[in-house]
This record gives sequence, C-alpha cells and structure tokens, in this order.
Amino acid sequence: MAALAESLVDEWLNRQGFFTVRGLKRGVDEIDLLAVRPSGTSFEAWHVEVQASFRPISYISKIPKELVATFGASGTSAKHRPPEVLRSCVKAWVQGKYLSSKKCKMREEAWQSLAWKFFLVHAEMRWQEELDCIAEAGITLLPLLQVLEELRNQKQGLLRGGAGTDIAELIEYFTK
Repeated sequence: MAALAESLVDEWLNRQGFFTVRGLKRGVDEIDLLAVRPSGTSFEAWHVEVQASFRPISYISKIPKELVATFGASGTSAKHRPPEVLRSCVKAWVQGKYLSSKKCKMREEAWQSLAWKFFLVHAEMRWQEELDCIAEAGITLLPLLQVLEELRNQKQGLLRGGAGTDIAELIEYFTK
C-alpha cells in the first residue's frame, strides 16, 4: 500500500508543477519524496514522507531506546503514551525522518542550497495527539484524502506522466 500511496502523492506533486525524486536511498535511510519547483527567482523545495495506514494499530513514532525501560514497553508498543513521552517519541521520529545529518546530506546532494519544507501525507492515524505533536514539530500535515480529492478534481491538461498517472486516472474514471 505504501508504494501505491507514494505513487499517487508523486503524481499529485507533479500536477502541482514539482519535479520529484522518489525513494532516494543511502544505506538503510530513505526519503519517500523530494519535490522542487520554480518559485520566482528561486525554488520551492519539499521533503515529503507518506504514511498510508488505513487501519492503524499503533503509533508511527517509536519509543526511543532511552525511554523503553522507563516507560515499560517495547519500542513499537501501542500502549497509550502520556504527553511528555509522546513528545519525546515524535521528536526522535522527526529527527530520524527529516533532520538527521544523513537526511540533510541526501537532500543537499540532490539539490544544493535549498530551504526545505517538511510534509507528512497521512491516511488514518490511531492517535490525534501524535499528529498534533508532529505539526508542533514543524511538519506540515496533508491528509491523503485531500491529495486523492485534488487528483480526482483536477482539470485535464495539467502535467501528467508520473508513476501514479494510471491509478490517478482510474480514480478519476471511477468517481465520474
């Protein structure tokens, strides 16, 4: 499901005028999508991560190793997290997904000297509190439903041709 959702987000970004690179990897580190488009005399640059769960059973942020023992749960536990624990989990998740030196270097090697904005395209989330913490950490939230709605409603003639074009056109056809 994740690959399909990433393809649709890729298509949506292309239709917004972005040039995209999907699945940029270095070792075990991966960036779902990097998107760049001209904006006046410079460029607008987005780092987009996609979460496509429709029946979530836990958090997307893991419990950092240093908190596992004190919290009394495994790193991927679905146990409800108090606000201070949740903030620590989200801070570590944001660091790993967007701000680590490896991710910064990957973005810099793809496009030098750009000011990146960070986005999370998400489907269902088990805990609204986690989404709130992610937004508080400076990540712009985009519901996957919004992306699909915009794909469905876009007029013909816009840029097309990404990996998600065929599935986006199936969605458009189905909803007619």
